[in-house]
Amino acid sequence: MSRLPAMSLLTLSIALSGCNPSDTVAHDKTKAADAVPHNSATKLDGIQCVTQEKAPQGTGTIAGLNVIGTYQANAPFDTSAAEIVSYDACTDKLYVVNAQAQKVDVLALNAQSAPQYEGSINLDSAAQHAGISIGAANSVSTHQGLVAVAIENANKQQNGIVGLYRSDTLELITTFAAGALPDMVSFSKDGQFIATANEGEPSADYQTDPEGSVTLINLSAGIDNAQISQIDFRAFNQERADEINEVRVTGPNATAAQDFEPEYLTFANNGKLYVALQENNALAILDVASAKVDSIVNLGEKSWGQAQLDASNKDKATANFRAYPQLTGLYMPDSIDSYEVDGATYIVTANEGDGREYGFETTQAQCDKDGFIWDGDDFSGSADYTQKQAFCIVHTDETRGKNLDVAPEHPLANALKDKTQLGRLKVIQPQGQIAANQNVQSFGTRSFSIWNAQGELVFDSGDQFSEIVAMHESKYMNSTNDNNASGDDRSDDKGVEPEAIEVANINQRQYAFIGLERQGGIMIYDVTKPKDAQFLHYVNRRDFSAPVCTKVDSDGDCENGQYNPKAGDLGPESITYFERRGGHFLAVGNEVSGTTTVYQIEL
Repeated sequence: MSRLPAMSLLTLSIALSGCNPSDTVAHDKTKAADAVPHNSATKLDGIQCVTQEKAPQGTGTIAGLNVIGTYQANAPFDTSAAEIVSYDACTDKLYVVNAQAQKVDVLALNAQSAPQYEGSINLDSAAQHAGISIGAANSVSTHQGLVAVAIENANKQQNGIVGLYRSDTLELITTFAAGALPDMVSFSKDGQFIATANEGEPSADYQTDPEGSVTLINLSAGIDNAQISQIDFRAFNQERADEINEVRVTGPNATAAQDFEPEYLTFANNGKLYVALQENNALAILDVASAKVDSIVNLGEKSWGQAQLDASNKDKATANFRAYPQLTGLYMPDSIDSYEVDGATYIVTANEGDGREYGFETTQAQCDKDGFIWDGDDFSGSADYTQKQAFCIVHTDETRGKNLDVAPEHPLANALKDKTQLGRLKVIQPQGQIAANQNVQSFGTRSFSIWNAQGELVFDSGDQFSEIVAMHESKYMNSTNDNNASGDDRSDDKGVEPEAIEVANINQRQYAFIGLERQGGIMIYDVTKPKDAQFLHYVNRRDFSAPVCTKVDSDGDCENGQYNPKAGDLGPESITYFERRGGHFLAVGNEVSGTTTVYQIEL
């Protein structure tokens, strides 16, 4: 661990517990609580916390979401200027990852809870302290006065860091070493642990493939005495290999440890840390106390034999639903969260799906020489063969349905040849021919799911997302998130693409909020009864009638890089729930529009 002068356990304990909201503050007032006492060993002033009135308990259920306000980052269109957002109750502010500017924006909330820019966390201090060159911040998490930021190395295949900051002054407290490409960071619910999901993504030419890992930082003995565990998956290369026979491992010449790519994680109240291995279609279950991997669970397949999907962007129709026997989707979750009902732990997943495609820009001549796959126009026989550049694919596990080698008697043989059915659908490229009794597998399930503590499926929303969007936005269903004239454009890919997920306990009921990355908007479900989760509302602050930028071309694509605020929110990447001033709120980070929007939850 790399650290600044020590912060004692006493100071840490106060910092973690001294910022709790008080039930006694008037609804229309925010006041400063007592400062955390000065600690001479750290030479840090006490963290000054505000005290907020907690939302009163009642019996009301969610009636909808009311937009309170939006902050638009000063950044070009579609540059990930608002990704992960976290609320700190101590300072009563939002902390938003701005990957475009390599910083974390700090947003104050006014009396109505509308966000307003106040400043930013400069990550250079963490880089200098750790002695590395850094790339972007990928995630942020807060806990009562502390702000943890996951920061990748400038060389993404090298180890990154966690920067720990004060939420009041934005000063760096210390840095912790993490694994390669820390993609998500989170505090445990009691603030005693920090964990990062280190994706370990290979280089563009796939010549360097670091191992995926999880960094677990134990703060229970104080920051100065923090215990850091770098949890890897090497045991599954050999001695535990028989435990993952059904888990997807597809990287060329990759060990299981290299192939596992932790995407997201959640601390559960049962003492376990659940980690989404998205590309592997798996869930890793780690024991927090021992800092060891309990198991890796294959999430299996979802059948499209009864549930229906629109699988083509060339059928000249939106919401053209069909069922396809022996077509399945791999869940491949992105964001995950956990909650409890009657003492039992449940995991919720946003089943985005994700293929692997790596490559780089070069000439066709060089691509052919290297033996890779040229993905541009064919320039053979012309001067452009050695001059013009396009994308050269080094490795991919994706293909189109029309390119699959399936047995002639396969039930989907004809549909896979038809671009209006499955010919355009992005599917998983298997080894060899697909036999008549084998499934054709696609990426993601266009749904959210609930799993029990052992990783067994309890509930899946099926095709409800598509049906609901078709009811509200039929003409624009399966749009891409950077063009408002793109209805049906994502049908052949992953549809509305569930990305973000958050669970909140409100009035003794559990609610799941799921953000749709491509379509936009938020689905709201009551998940109090996990086996019988119920859809409640769909809210989308996107205006499809407005161009996404102040200047677009004839196809609706952005021409000048200047976002048009009239288009609303584009590309919800994260959702966080919080309470303040007696109300319930959501903050949503939208990476394409670069907006952070606060909603009040109406009961």
